[in-house]
Amino acid sequence: MKKIIRYEKIKRCTCTLYMTEACNLNCVYCYEHKKGTAIMPMNIAQEGIHSTFERAIRDNIEYVEILFHGGEPFLAFERIKEICDWIWTQEWPVKYICYATTNGTLIHGEIRNWLLENKDRFILGLSLDGTPEMHNRNRSDSYSKIDIDLFRNTWPEQGVKMTPSPGTLSSLANGVIYVHELGFKKNNCTFASGVNWETDENGKVIDYKKILAEQLMKLATYYLEHPEVLPVDMLNIKFLAVAAGINSLTDKLCGAGTIMRCWTPDGQCLPCHLFYEVSKETKEKLPEIKLDCHQELSDSRCKNCILETVCPTCYGGSFVSYRDVSKRDPYTCEITKIRSLAGSWMIGQMLNTPQTYAALKDMSEEELAMTAKGVMMVQELFDEG
Repeated sequence: MKKIIRYEKIKRCTCTLYMTEACNLNCVYCYEHKKGTAIMPMNIAQEGIHSTFERAIRDNIEYVEILFHGGEPFLAFERIKEICDWIWTQEWPVKYICYATTNGTLIHGEIRNWLLENKDRFILGLSLDGTPEMHNRNRSDSYSKIDIDLFRNTWPEQGVKMTPSPGTLSSLANGVIYVHELGFKKNNCTFASGVNWETDENGKVIDYKKILAEQLMKLATYYLEHPEVLPVDMLNIKFLAVAAGINSLTDKLCGAGTIMRCWTPDGQCLPCHLFYEVSKETKEKLPEIKLDCHQELSDSRCKNCILETVCPTCYGGSFVSYRDVSKRDPYTCEITKIRSLAGSWMIGQMLNTPQTYAALKDMSEEELAMTAKGVMMVQELFDEG
């Protein structure tokens, strides 16, 4: 029987509401080069939400996520409240949740109180880039403005979004460990896209490949010494997907244009929020962009690469950088190779006693066997290279 690898545990879809173009920070890796003051109109938000639930019924979707996005979404707090008050007075045909990711600097006073009153129906995630020094370097000296305890204690399952940059790469392991030791259960640590990884924000040249390899091995050693800690996805790679191969995938790794749609302040419905950056730059509405067949979206340079099933393709990032959703970022390619090598070493060590490690203990015997096969395939790939 053909082995099928799926990435969706339940049938879900996301309605992203691009609440505002404005932000009160100026992060070093920010993809939003055209910031403005536009706020999501109420009627467009309602249209997007209605459309999403209609789609949920049509496609037999079980769960709807309503994501409030920015900029910094809480610069549009009054509109968020207005939209949520409307949502919560309506009857909807499937289960749903409202959520947002924030830089945390505005979550005080009235906003904080409103979120606490609605903590069970509005979920909040925090962007936190590691240690205070790392975070301040990346994110406009904003660490001291964040109520860390509020996020950890109120939404413990949500975790944080950590983004390493070229300038903080040499502290990557310490940053990830710091977030673990703060008590967050999850760290969605992903690399900044659309940046030049060979220089930091000040133009200083760095050997990002060497630094990354060293940091990942340090981090892998930490997880081997702390088996109860679930490793971040950058190391805890789905090697069973590598073993199964590209033909076993039924879903894209990125949900843009399929499970995800983004409504913008000017009324567009785009595959994800990143596509809006091109629209703002060109000052034109974008034509329909088809993203529903992942086999047609592969870069020809990726053909026969066994890592394609675990490579974090970002179609919006490709569109921003190249105006071509099928073209891949070469830095992402190199980073994925380094991640895969370090991750294969770590998981290979864990496979000796899989029941000991949080990364493997819930896997079936079949999944463990597939994982071991994927690990060996990756290691053979680099031995050949």
